[in-house]
Amino acid sequence: MSDVEERKPSELKKVSVAATLGFGADDSDSYSDEELEIPAASDSDNEDVPALKRGHFDAFNAEEDDLSENEALEDAPKEAKDRKSKKIKSLTPEKVAKLEKKLAKTGVVYISKVPPYMKPSKMRQILGRFGEIDRLFLKPENLKSYARRVKYGGNKKKSFTEGWAEFTKKRHAKLAVHTLNGNPTGEKKGSFYHDDVLNIKYLSGFKWADLTEQIARENEIRDAKLQAELAQQQKLNKTFVANVEKSKMIDNIQKKKKARADADPVLKGTAGNQGVDTTIRRTFRQSKVASSRADAEQKFKTENSSKLNGVINRFI
Repeated sequence: MSDVEERKPSELKKVSVAATLGFGADDSDSYSDEELEIPAASDSDNEDVPALKRGHFDAFNAEEDDLSENEALEDAPKEAKDRKSKKIKSLTPEKVAKLEKKLAKTGVVYISKVPPYMKPSKMRQILGRFGEIDRLFLKPENLKSYARRVKYGGNKKKSFTEGWAEFTKKRHAKLAVHTLNGNPTGEKKGSFYHDDVLNIKYLSGFKWADLTEQIARENEIRDAKLQAELAQQQKLNKTFVANVEKSKMIDNIQKKKKARADADPVLKGTAGNQGVDTTIRRTFRQSKVASSRADAEQKFKTENSSKLNGVINRFI
């Protein structure tokens, strides 16, 4: 029989209490049985030890919460300082003038033909040999053409049709145009773009803001056209619905008339109910327009000529 099995229930309770209080096996022996003795096992006994453990750990958790709150209070001024430092500073007139002077030195080039499947990063690398590039924009191809190419087993890479690049200095842009326009890209012989030719043009007096304005204007025009088409379609839909409702109303009127005629024995024997169309046809008298045309009546021609002669006689 093992040592644990030989121990009495009271001894096991002593060991568990000692372990709960943090004493080792040797320390528990130094206490007398009267100090650590617990009554015989009962329902209340089973609740005492867990209660002691809960009280011990609750006190420890409360101390941790107090420490975390103190640390949060200490870190609060630092976070406030960081938040204050992140505020955007207002531009002074000197900074605005400096920025305008910097933008005046920039040069924009137009790339009329981008090599197939060339990414913006590769284009930036090629143009970056001649100077620092600030902004670069490549227009992607049409989604329909891309879907058609992929559908028939073509390359799945994205392609770009045209683009614009902004150099920080005009002379770098002019040098890039003079070197690359109509010439190969200058890549190594094993490169995918070794045999591709670039078509680049320097846009004199053109700035990046002009490009963004042009794109915004094109977007506005496209949105205006779309709104006009939607309004026209809504108008047609309303007209169609009105005509359908009117047709239903006329059909209901005719059905009621027919039912009334069938119910009335007097109207039932009339000619109107014997195959003759009883629909009311309204006619409107059109007023004739006074005109001196060849197909107009003679009286209108004479009236116009007499009025014209009267006006001429006044001036003469």
